[in-house]
Amino acid sequence: MNFGGMSNIGIFISVTEDYAIASSLIKDDEMKEIEERLGVEVIKTSIGGSLLVGSLVCGNSNGFLVSRYILNSEIKVIENKVNIKRFPDRMNACGNVILANDTAAVVHPEVSDRSIRLIARFLDVDVYKGSVGGYKTVGTAASVTNKGLLVNPYTKDKDFELLEKIFDIPIGVGTINFGSPLVGSGVIANSKGYLVGEETRGPEIARVEEVFQLI
Repeated sequence: MNFGGMSNIGIFISVTEDYAIASSLIKDDEMKEIEERLGVEVIKTSIGGSLLVGSLVCGNSNGFLVSRYILNSEIKVIENKVNIKRFPDRMNACGNVILANDTAAVVHPEVSDRSIRLIARFLDVDVYKGSVGGYKTVGTAASVTNKGLLVNPYTKDKDFELLEKIFDIPIGVGTINFGSPLVGSGVIANSKGYLVGEETRGPEIARVEEVFQLI
């Protein structure tokens, strides 16, 4: 799949178990495929006027954190369906700096303590500072669901073990879009299904299915 000719589909969508907040550039037939493959209701919008919704939103079953630059008109579109809260941190690209599922979250090391408390309270998860495979933008370097965590090949053993303890789910190493280590930018997934960028090859898809237990 691609959106606007781009295979980095994760920068356009943020998905939880029941909802997906998606860029308004996504076509109706693409929206239908997202709903069918992931079992979610899609909310189409922009965030602060930007179409890169996946980079600016992060959530779990408790709701979505959104960039502090979100417009009031955009808030109204989303809050009619699901809980949302502005993310006050100067690092406002929530989807890039937060990696979260329904039990835990890892965040960019420079996210403020105030913001960490907000994440913990709003998403109702334990929050840890860290990096994945040398990337501080943890949301782009990995992809997590309630059933599995896909990390990039640069993830060291000690980080692998730490992430395994934090999320307490199976972890696997993989790439996306023909070798890209930025797996969070190229895959969207929940416990019911997944979508990958159109450049993703067969062995990469097999790895996604294995890690997320979707075989």
